[in-house]
Amino acid sequence: MGSAKVASLNVRPLQVSHLCFETDGILGQSTAQLGATVTAFDFAGFYAVLGSMPTAAGDPSRLLYDFLQIQSVVGPSTLASLRAEPRKAALDKAISARQNAYFAKYGNAPAIISLMNDFYSPAVIDSKPNRLAILSALADDQANELKAAYTSDNRTGVVKTTNSALQSTTETAGYTSETGSSTQSGSITEYGQSNDESIGIPDVSGTINPPPAGGGTIPWSVNEAVNVDLDYGTSKETSTSNGSSTSNDRSTSYGSAQELQTIVNTDYGYRIPYLESQAQNQRAQISLIDQQFAQFMYGQNLPNLATVFQNELTSIDADVYRLQIAYLNTILMSPIAGTVTGLYKNPGDPVRAGEPVFRVENSSVILLMAKLIYPGRISIGSSVTVETPLFEQPGPLTSITGDVVAVRGEREDNQWEVIVSCDNLDASANPIFPLGYHFDYDDTTVTIT
Repeated sequence: MGSAKVASLNVRPLQVSHLCFETDGILGQSTAQLGATVTAFDFAGFYAVLGSMPTAAGDPSRLLYDFLQIQSVVGPSTLASLRAEPRKAALDKAISARQNAYFAKYGNAPAIISLMNDFYSPAVIDSKPNRLAILSALADDQANELKAAYTSDNRTGVVKTTNSALQSTTETAGYTSETGSSTQSGSITEYGQSNDESIGIPDVSGTINPPPAGGGTIPWSVNEAVNVDLDYGTSKETSTSNGSSTSNDRSTSYGSAQELQTIVNTDYGYRIPYLESQAQNQRAQISLIDQQFAQFMYGQNLPNLATVFQNELTSIDADVYRLQIAYLNTILMSPIAGTVTGLYKNPGDPVRAGEPVFRVENSSVILLMAKLIYPGRISIGSSVTVETPLFEQPGPLTSITGDVVAVRGEREDNQWEVIVSCDNLDASANPIFPLGYHFDYDDTTVTIT
């Protein structure tokens, strides 16, 4: 135990934080002012809660902590925030999409897994991989049959024309029977009278003179007189008729028709059906190989589908968690309790990632930065008591005790650079020494034990 002479001694806070955002942006709002008391926010604890992907009570489809719920939790510790409307929308959209995916697939995972094993497991007879194998064999059989048929008919070369044979047979049969009877009877009496008149004109002979030279009427000289005889007569007729008739008809018809037609189509695009069938089989086999391989790769997950489904859901939740953290990065909170002692940005100012916006200092624990002259040894953990008249006020001395947390010594002149950690709150939880306080080395006593 000994006393040390003070060369210099001042107070610094144990905890100082220059608060900054992790992303660029525009400062939207600031709620803290200089001198404001700051409540520490438990980042590690809240990150652990978000990382556990909690869901709403009674509803495993809905993740908790959309942007409104996050605001509610961090509100008491919020000092400032950036404009972040797109991040809010992205977060809520991801939570809703996760809920839709849960309804569509993960909420009924056992039934879906059972069907997938039935449809895609090679151990099931009617599953897709077995049907693909059967389809491949059928394609080979079809190609072989076509090859044998083309070879047998000597049709392995180029086909220039196409023959189409059309055969049709039409047969008709019918029976028609008609029977009828008709009887007619009647009496008809006709009366008629006619008058006949005749004119008798004898032959007339004469001479027609030539026409006059100046025109006019041609004279007609008749050699004999013309006599005309007129005869008149009257006739009457009466007729009477009686009759009856009967008719019976019957007809039967049968018919048949047959038509044979051959069509020859000639085109300029020649074909080789034999090679086309083989090429078609090769293409079908290539397609089936791709499907079989894809099915093989898909089937690797079948034994572990429950784990795969859980991993997929966890991956979706991790994307939501990433968006939650991205939104939290737009909210400025302090990891330590203390007092705002620095304000560097105002709402509307641009902010770069890592650029200080606030300074928060905790005065509950202080560091005494001292240069001492002490002839003995000072070690880490040594107890140091400092007594001084605070602000040179009369009355009892103000005393504070702490432990050495850092020391650097020089052999010459017994000089020591010492850092002492001290509790700085009195019984009323008020700071004993203000931050930045410089002790008067003439009135200050330092005791080292």
